[in-house]
Amino acid sequence: PTPDTDTLTPRTANKALNQAAKVASLSPYVSQLFSGPTTPLINAQGVQKTVSNLAGHVIGVYASASWCGPCKKYTPMLAQFYNTMKQQGKPFEVIFLSCDQDEASAQAYFKGMPWLMIPFEEDARERAIAAIKVTGIPRLQVIGTGGQVLHDNAVQVPLSPAIMDAWLAGRPQ
Repeated sequence: PTPDTDTLTPRTANKALNQAAKVASLSPYVSQLFSGPTTPLINAQGVQKTVSNLAGHVIGVYASASWCGPCKKYTPMLAQFYNTMKQQGKPFEVIFLSCDQDEASAQAYFKGMPWLMIPFEEDARERAIAAIKVTGIPRLQVIGTGGQVLHDNAVQVPLSPAIMDAWLAGRPQ
């Protein structure tokens, strides 16, 4: 190989195939909602993933802001549910859509959250907020593993292992 070419090894080939499989299994709704499978997602530690990593997961699309009183009450409940589902090995992911007015506020609020976020500066964040028709916050749209919207706004839904089992089965409850 020359310096301008990549060497295809079994490891890099397998990685490429796994990525292609994730993209292929990502529902069209989720791909469109988040502006494509390569849209970046980050966690509070700055580790980056992409939307393609959401394939096969129940997804909670969480619109919230640091200045919102009801959000500050709901976020800890959602975080506890999220952490419990992760500990139980459930394929559940929350994507935070900041409705803050500036990146500093969004980052300060996000630093205590256990899930992923579309970076504040990404146009995909604004498009997703518009796509799920956020008119009030907090808002939690729940999307099933097949890409179907199970709850347009699940903020009032009691969060429990039973509701996760229903979501995994593709039922609202």
